[in-house]
Amino acid sequence: MPNVPVRREQLRHKLTAFTSWLNENGAEICTPTNVYEVIRYRAYSGASRRAMTHIVYAKENGLLTWTGGSLGHFKSFLYGWAMGSAKDAKPDAVAPVPIADQPESLSRHRKRKLKDRDGSDCWFCGTALADDITVEHLVPKSRGGGNNLANLVLAHRKCNADAAALSISEKVEMRTRLRSTETVA
Repeated sequence: MPNVPVRREQLRHKLTAFTSWLNENGAEICTPTNVYEVIRYRAYSGASRRAMTHIVYAKENGLLTWTGGSLGHFKSFLYGWAMGSAKDAKPDAVAPVPIADQPESLSRHRKRKLKDRDGSDCWFCGTALADDITVEHLVPKSRGGGNNLANLVLAHRKCNADAAALSISEKVEMRTRLRSTETVA
């Protein structure tokens, strides 16, 4: 990618695909914290053994600014590499850590921490979790809930979908209702 100013409108379709590519390659897509952030995510980059926050900003004039390893990740996306592939790397490309060499992904790490804390049953219905395990925000992100472990629980995909953006009190009521039908049955 040449060092010329690029406007957000010029890459709008590519930024959506880039976000999907990041997600497929193990990055944790985060909620932007202000109106200038186009993409905020956590991923490994370079020789780092810890995940870092990377941000793509759009200035008021629409020009993009890349922080952390986001430009290197975007170049990897454009060249069709897996995140971290340094094969045939261009001299100015940032090569993130290959996925196979990365420590446990943030998502897996978070699920393991939640299992250690809460056990391996669905927070809502209380039955054992299987392959349909998801992470549920007790206070929904749409209502200001954060990604900290105190706000997260494990749930079946269906239970998570049924809870959607309910308030925390509605989620507790749902949990009580689901668990009471479990003991009656």
